[in-house]
Amino acid sequence: MARSPEAELGAEPSGRLSRITISEARGRGSRYPRVMCGVCGWVDWDGAADEAAVRRMSERLAHRGPDGSGEWRDPTGLAVLSHRRLAVLDTSERAHQPMVHPSGLVLVFNGEVYSFPKIRRELEEEGAAFTSTGDTEVVLAALARWGIAALDRFVGMFALALWDAGRRRLLLVRDRFGIKPLFVASVPRGLAFASEVPALLAHPLVSRDLDRSTVARWLQQGYPNGRTTLAKGVWRLPPGHLLEAEDGRTSVRPWYDLLGQVRPSEVDGVRDAPERLAELLREAVSCRLVSDVPLGCFLSGGVDSAAVVAAAAASGARPETLTVSFEAGEDESAAARRTAQALRLDHASERCTPAEMLGVFAEWHRIAGDPLADPSLAPTWVVSRAARRRWTVALSGDGGDELLGGYPRLKLMAHVEGWRRAPGVVRAVMGSVLPARRWAAKLTAALACRGRWSAYQALQGVWPAAEAARLCGLADAPPAWSPDLLARLDHEPSWLRYRLLDMLTFLPDRMLAKVDRASMHHALEVRVPLLDHRVAEFLLSLPPELVEGKRVLRRALARLGAPPPPRRKRGFEVPLAGWLRGPLRETIGATVFGPTARRLGLDDAVLRSTWTAHQEGRADLGERLLAVAVLVRWVEEWT
Repeated sequence: MARSPEAELGAEPSGRLSRITISEARGRGSRYPRVMCGVCGWVDWDGAADEAAVRRMSERLAHRGPDGSGEWRDPTGLAVLSHRRLAVLDTSERAHQPMVHPSGLVLVFNGEVYSFPKIRRELEEEGAAFTSTGDTEVVLAALARWGIAALDRFVGMFALALWDAGRRRLLLVRDRFGIKPLFVASVPRGLAFASEVPALLAHPLVSRDLDRSTVARWLQQGYPNGRTTLAKGVWRLPPGHLLEAEDGRTSVRPWYDLLGQVRPSEVDGVRDAPERLAELLREAVSCRLVSDVPLGCFLSGGVDSAAVVAAAAASGARPETLTVSFEAGEDESAAARRTAQALRLDHASERCTPAEMLGVFAEWHRIAGDPLADPSLAPTWVVSRAARRRWTVALSGDGGDELLGGYPRLKLMAHVEGWRRAPGVVRAVMGSVLPARRWAAKLTAALACRGRWSAYQALQGVWPAAEAARLCGLADAPPAWSPDLLARLDHEPSWLRYRLLDMLTFLPDRMLAKVDRASMHHALEVRVPLLDHRVAEFLLSLPPELVEGKRVLRRALARLGAPPPPRRKRGFEVPLAGWLRGPLRETIGATVFGPTARRLGLDDAVLRSTWTAHQEGRADLGERLLAVAVLVRWVEEWT
């Protein structure tokens, strides 16, 4: 006889859930302290999982969870789970974690499932009873009732761990697009997991070793790509994947495959797509407006965040909006203010200065311990700090550029594929006559590449592969992306393949990671309606004529009652080139040319030529220099 989903997870079909209070979990009678949401744990198949070690891991996540903490230890010593909580839905103690089902299933959960009211009603019709009003209890009951099949019902962002003591089984799951992080480390006799890399590095058995090949791969992108991280002992559970570890055996497999969901749209293109998109946006935003704490919206001058804000206003909400501006360089604060005024919403702006950038750099390795070398971490951190003074939850327009090809490199790549067929001398001239700006340096490197994917890496990444290899003293750099993934994408049309690569790598590994780390450092929950999987799948199904210039989103925006934003998007781009020649020069220079860079074996001649070319204004190589500085600070702190 086939096993039921309940039996698969060792669960009863229904029943009330119990919660572990801090006194029950730790065996103490004292009231737990108010210490954002993060999870960690350790499974040891010999029964030696140690509470003290997990507690040290949890302390590294304290910034994520100011509204509560809890621990649970399996009586056999097989598992210890810990949770740090930012209370957004049901702020009472009834929703504290770890949460235990009568069957013995134990859950720690980071994120939100917006479809929980519908799931709850379905479970109640089958006899389930609930004592809290939030989503965690519903998530646990759904997993107990339907097993892994429950994941298809979850609309939201989440990373979770579920321990089944009866089967000696751990289940780890990450949401479809990797909005919420989850890292894993293999340790002797078991594994450990956590929401952030530094938490795992607090585990006594996790290796901190790194090698030149790993460093060269990281330098290409400026962030850990795919499963790998800088620390040999730590890897990332990919988006849309689950891990099952049962009695010493571990497997990882996808539960959601984005490439399998992308198929031509059945809507009647120009006529139906904008209206359908507007309807999907209203639904996605409406369910993300539910909160028991103050909520607002990030608003830039672009169409993505404008669509989110307009959909919120169309749903009857009046959220305050917030943007970031810069001293020197271009910003979108004026355009954002006009959009807010047109929608009759209150609006504020926060300035990011060189002094703020220096302040963030001093704490960079703690804010983004993956690590991440994205210059926009600083303004994201600044605007998140300002938002947290007003709200606990923010909506953002993240994901729009990946879904609709909004990045300049995607337009450049269309030309590069043709230019690469030009004679070498012509390609060299094309690069040399371009102005000394960031895209000129990237385009020059792309034109020198032999293959399409190495050319795209030069445009999307930080250090071109050949230069990263030279910097690390290697003959060749390791590939930036999985060959199996690239083989699947090779079958897609050129106008779609690079968007899909961005969705599967750049979006979760850099953009969403940056937003998560910067916002959660201030205990701010950021929700991303454009990454509702129903919206994302719809947008990726549309023909190129509706995607170009984000045409379909602009038309949907008009249906939501918002004014058209500027045709040219500037974004939250830090004026890094000028700052590195001015107020950041001394600090970054001292870091790049310090003893740690030499200990890492970075080629001093490559560093000095890069530094000189940037300082003399012959090229904009600021991203490369910042990446080396971030790498050095991470190594100094965590290895």
